[in-house]
Amino acid sequence: MDVSRWVTLTYLFIVGIMFVILDKSLKWLWTSADFLTEHSIIGSHITLTTLIALAIAGGVTWWMYRKKEYYAYIGEIIIELKKVTWPPLSETKRSTLIVIIFSIALSLYLWMSDQVWKRVTDFILSGGA
Repeated sequence: MDVSRWVTLTYLFIVGIMFVILDKSLKWLWTSADFLTEHSIIGSHITLTTLIALAIAGGVTWWMYRKKEYYAYIGEIIIELKKVTWPPLSETKRSTLIVIIFSIALSLYLWMSDQVWKRVTDFILSGGA
């Protein structure tokens, strides 16, 4: 795929993320305001706040899409990402397994040291009895 397709997909990803965040935020603000009532447009899932969020997300993304410096910047990022040598899947799985095992071992160590210090402080605070 060429760079322009990746840039377009990036903008679609941006509009999707922005829409989800705005939709949730506007619904929360809308229901928090006592004087506003939620209006269903199509069914119960497409409401007025959903359309407002879609309009804002689409408008901001369209504005960003038309700015040449943003388009060029995202294109440069994609070109640099194509230059990266990504590790093979087997190496990624092995590294992930090592991180998980180390995290479990460190968690057990911290839990055991916490239990030791709990018993020491309980012994000190109880007066040695």
